[in-house]
Amino acid sequence: MSAEQLNAFLRTVAADVSLQEQLRSSDAIAAAAVAVRAGFDVTVADLTRYKARATTWQLSDDELAVVAAWQPNHQTYWWQCIWDC
Repeated sequence: MSAEQLNAFLRTVAADVSLQEQLRSSDAIAAAAVAVRAGFDVTVADLTRYKARATTWQLSDDELAVVAAWQPNHQTYWWQCIWDC
């Protein structure tokens, strides 16, 4: 994957309400599948890395430790509300 592929996918989703709806109910595996079906080379790891890069600058060391422990089941994925929150 390249950052260009993920950025292109996110730009496409920003302009497509149908894709936004699909992502709102998608976990990481399903979100990557949505991207692939839309023609983009995006993986679960790409989505996770993007989240880490996009949020780490605003997190304390304690919060970073929580991120490193992975995504809690009760927490929504970042792409589920990015266009709606």
